[in-house]
Amino acid sequence: MVTPGDVVSATGLPRYEVLATFHILEALNIVELVNSKGNYRVYKLSELGNKLLKVLEREGEVLIRINELEGGEQVVEAVS
Repeated sequence: MVTPGDVVSATGLPRYEVLATFHILEALNIVELVNSKGNYRVYKLSELGNKLLKVLEREGEVLIRINELEGGEQVVEAVS
């Protein structure tokens, strides 16, 4: 589990970039929110995020397919 602040501290990246990236990863269902209290948020990898990480660790190519369902819901899957 990690907070955006942890990533900022570890990488030195600007906080706004890290926060924007977490929002995108959450929208793509790659990370999921575990705890939220005010501006403090804790995230973990989702099932899809774990699959994606395993593929990346093998240094394989990754194809990410995003399908939009009726009603606007998106389904994201990593295909190796």
